[in-house]
Amino acid sequence: MLPAVLVRRGKYSVADPLFVEERRPILVARKLRRGAEAGDLVLVRARERKGSLRGEVVRVIGPSSDPRNVYEALFASIGVSRSFPRRVEGEAESVAGRSFGERRDLRHLPTVTIDGEDAKDFDDAISVRREDGGYRLWVHIADVTHYVDPGGALDRQALYRGNSVYLPGTVAPMLPARLSTDVCSLRPHADRAAVTAEISLSGDGEVLGFRVYRSLISSDARLTYEAVDGFLEGRGEIEQPELVRTAYELSRRLKTNAAVRGKLELESREPEYEVDEEGVPVAASMRSSTPARELIEELMILANVCVARELRRKRGAVFRVHERPSPEDLELLAGRLAAVGVRVEPTPENLGTIARMLKSRALGYLVLRSIPRALYSPGNVGHYGLALEDYTHFTSPIRRYADVLVHRAILGDELPENLPEVAEHISEREWRSMICERTADEYTLMWLMRDRVGECFEGTVVSTTSFGLFVEMETGATGLVHVSKLPGWWELEPSGVVLSNDEIGASYRVGDRVLVQLLDVRPLHLRAELRVVKRL
Repeated sequence: MLPAVLVRRGKYSVADPLFVEERRPILVARKLRRGAEAGDLVLVRARERKGSLRGEVVRVIGPSSDPRNVYEALFASIGVSRSFPRRVEGEAESVAGRSFGERRDLRHLPTVTIDGEDAKDFDDAISVRREDGGYRLWVHIADVTHYVDPGGALDRQALYRGNSVYLPGTVAPMLPARLSTDVCSLRPHADRAAVTAEISLSGDGEVLGFRVYRSLISSDARLTYEAVDGFLEGRGEIEQPELVRTAYELSRRLKTNAAVRGKLELESREPEYEVDEEGVPVAASMRSSTPARELIEELMILANVCVARELRRKRGAVFRVHERPSPEDLELLAGRLAAVGVRVEPTPENLGTIARMLKSRALGYLVLRSIPRALYSPGNVGHYGLALEDYTHFTSPIRRYADVLVHRAILGDELPENLPEVAEHISEREWRSMICERTADEYTLMWLMRDRVGECFEGTVVSTTSFGLFVEMETGATGLVHVSKLPGWWELEPSGVVLSNDEIGASYRVGDRVLVQLLDVRPLHLRAELRVVKRL
């Protein structure tokens, strides 16, 4: 089934596919529209007939003017939804009351979760204290495998989905809410089944000892990134302040060690949305990394590394692998950087240093485009971006199936016989989910600008093509300055990152700052038309 918007063309109804590779219009007879009107989002079953597509509406989602319907269509484009088959929901209900069984009781440890303000499922919690001149860290992860049996309806559905998919104000979860936001979620002041990675470290953050086991925990506080950032900056108080201070101190040492070993750091911003009571986005801001986010990131990376090392010594599982960039890709990157005035010779060893010296996110995108994407694999080839020989995903089993497999492997439980195929499948699901989430961001950021046509915005050229410039505006949305909106004749230089006009001696390069005016915006088709007002 294809998601599409129904439009009238003369006396015919046509479904224009959205968010999928198939772009040809689908002719829909009146009697096969299921009551859909022009402008409605629909799911269509299409078939080829005499060189064109004919189809019937299988489901009417609703008016395309409502972003919640657009998100539903996006979920449908990758074959997921916010709901689950009745059998899966039934199994979730039946396993929810399982007793905890024999576990190490860690409820006496001061324990907190640190997540975003709008988080609803809590995969991970931490406990930490100073000990013998170093640290002892406990990373507690929701014990999803206690409730999800291999081969059961829950397991098959989680494997099919591969991961949760997060769109503005909504989510298509990997597991039903009875598990994901209830019995598995590490809520405060509630006994929860966990898998704990206990790690002892030196004062410099080097691992001295590690063990992993099933545990029983109770979180003392649900902290937010915002509150922890405020506390670390001396603004306001939080629960368990000594735990947070110690965790932050350890995370700083780990971050320093990561920089020394050559971890690839690229500046990134992610949109963060404010939604109303109906789930409709009303505002967006661009979120950057903060000390609280880095605190959790570093501690989770450490736990993932320790588990991966243990798996290498014991038995195979699924590793998170990231291959080194090829010589050809680095040569292409060198040419692109030179074209924008950065003359360096990228190598796998110095790419992290180069990324840190680049002052523009747009140039960081060039580096990102030069490296392969990370995957899941039974074979451990290391993680280039993190500069690690051993890495896996252990810390988010509520929202990633890879972590479920890793929990089973580390605890000695059953693994699928076709592990290579499973790893390939969840890698593909992750890729499709990421495209879905990015598309939702593009749409939403444009939708929020629908009443701002005619206004001017500061922006950065993030890519150049033969037909124009793509400019990321201060709002986070990206629009196109078509060459027809530029004076004279413009050509894309061989580097692919410079659009130039030799007649007037002018050019636009990736990373250039410009002031642009929004001429038109069509969110559903992910198009925003701009013109350059002036350079900045």
